[in-house]
Amino acid sequence: MQEKLNLFIVETKKELERLEEKRGTELGNSLNYIENEIQIQRLAAKIEAYEEMSE
Repeated sequence: MQEKLNLFIVETKKELERLEEKRGTELGNSLNYIENEIQIQRLAAKIEAYEEMSE
């Protein structure tokens, strides 16, 4: 179970980094920017939950 949680944490952090890099690029319109920011917040919360579960 611990290994699965660690894998989820790593994969989620990679996706979070990808979305954070998107912040610097042109997203087309404000709706895309807002959607990207919401996804970033959602992934950050997931990481926090996974880390809490792994302790």
